[in-house]
Amino acid sequence: MDRLDGIAAFALVVETGSFTAAAQRLKLSKSAISAHVQRLEERLGVQLLHRTTRRVTTTEAGGTYHQYCARILADAEAAEQAAAALHREPRGTLRISAPDTFGWMHVAPAIPAFRARFPEVAIDLRLEERHVNLVDERLDLAIRIGTLPDSPLIVRKLAPSRMMLCAAPDYLGRHGPPMSPRDLSTHTCLCFPPLWRDGHWHLGAKQGEQRVPIAAAIVTNSAEVLRATALGGVGIAMLPTWVVADDLRSGTLRPVLTGWAPPASVIHAVYPDNRRMSAKVRAFVDHLVRHIGRTPYWDRGL
Repeated sequence: MDRLDGIAAFALVVETGSFTAAAQRLKLSKSAISAHVQRLEERLGVQLLHRTTRRVTTTEAGGTYHQYCARILADAEAAEQAAAALHREPRGTLRISAPDTFGWMHVAPAIPAFRARFPEVAIDLRLEERHVNLVDERLDLAIRIGTLPDSPLIVRKLAPSRMMLCAAPDYLGRHGPPMSPRDLSTHTCLCFPPLWRDGHWHLGAKQGEQRVPIAAAIVTNSAEVLRATALGGVGIAMLPTWVVADDLRSGTLRPVLTGWAPPASVIHAVYPDNRRMSAKVRAFVDHLVRHIGRTPYWDRGL
């Protein structure tokens, strides 16, 4: 920083022909400008300026050095303008992390309209289940579902994530639908580990809460596997509505024990402190909120 300040002071002395004028432009004392130039000369080991009582001119070395200084200062100003522009207009690469299934089902479909509106923003979308460190991995934004740990990140709610018990008509035709949560103990159930705690499903409704023992036929951390096996008539699955909404509308899956489910969790967008929030992040989060809607589009009509 001291070297860049010295370059700026030296360049202004050359351009104005005066230590006094350079000092006024930089709002420094004349002695401070002189000290900057003197340190430059000492570091370079050459004299840069001829000083007289009437004028200041460059030496041969000073004239050559000034040409490079002018380029450096122009590049520095251009860099500042480019960085500031990223906060004014969406542009650059937007690096996003999202859960695998939610990412391809609901984040990816929002990208074409966003790109049509902001063509200068390139998208780097990474689909992964783990919670990544945004700063360490140089990410701008992450989509996360469920309870968030305390952190300095800014959090914006995108939508509720509601769970629903469902099964294929073929399975229900062969085994009959459960009439109460307790009946689930006699059914083939397909389980997602975080919701199958200690071998139980924890279900809530207006009638209260029930902890139902479940002997899981299939356990997987993949919502796609649960959906595929449920569609195949293997058993009853507990899945987010954002995964199975189209199946429920088409009838390829049917709701089971309507009203009984775990409490809804929340889908969030998280990003670093918004005091440094770039325009591309703000624009994409706003776009995603509009794309999903106040009532999530996947829940409409269910």
